[in-house]
Amino acid sequence: MRALLVLALLTRVAFAHPPPPPDDDYEGGSWRDHPGRIEWSTWLRLGYGAAYERSDTAARTTTPPAGEDRRHGRWDFGVGAEASLVLTRYSRVGAWAELRGREGFGGGELIITGAPRSIDMFLYKGEGVLALRGGIGPDQQQTAAIAYGYRCPWKLFGDAPRSTRYQIGARFAVTFTRSPTEWSSTLGIEVEPVGALRYLLGIRSWY
Repeated sequence: MRALLVLALLTRVAFAHPPPPPDDDYEGGSWRDHPGRIEWSTWLRLGYGAAYERSDTAARTTTPPAGEDRRHGRWDFGVGAEASLVLTRYSRVGAWAELRGREGFGGGELIITGAPRSIDMFLYKGEGVLALRGGIGPDQQQTAAIAYGYRCPWKLFGDAPRSTRYQIGARFAVTFTRSPTEWSSTLGIEVEPVGALRYLLGIRSWY
């Protein structure tokens, strides 16, 4: 009974929102056939993984002496944004920036779209997307990430030009970070917050 009540409430909220541009809203094909020149999005990321810290002595040797290495679990929270330019029909290149705690990271990314071409989530037709990121942070830190999930174009405030699109969605992300004294890897989920918040709270005035 509770599951049916939750489903009914979510369905009611979803139908109270206008959907993204339909496939027949574009001359000569769907929005998938006409990639936006500029596509951008924001995300909240929460992950958990492992960190490996090395002492100065261990960092200079191939095999760290016993007792000089420390492994521990790590939570990873980030707030980020990305923007990309169309490269080909199924690929994009862009830049990203993320705040992890009090540290800022940034770099470039390659995005593969249409993988697969159509995915229906949250009652809206989207597509699969794969993102490969690389970048740097403070104190000679290097970072890379692989993210895969769902995305769909969305109108934020009024009628946005077709050449510039905001993307909603959710992705699983594996993140690797390395510094002179530590490396870590985490597995987490990235969720686009603006569309998700509006979707859940039913804020119609945002349209």
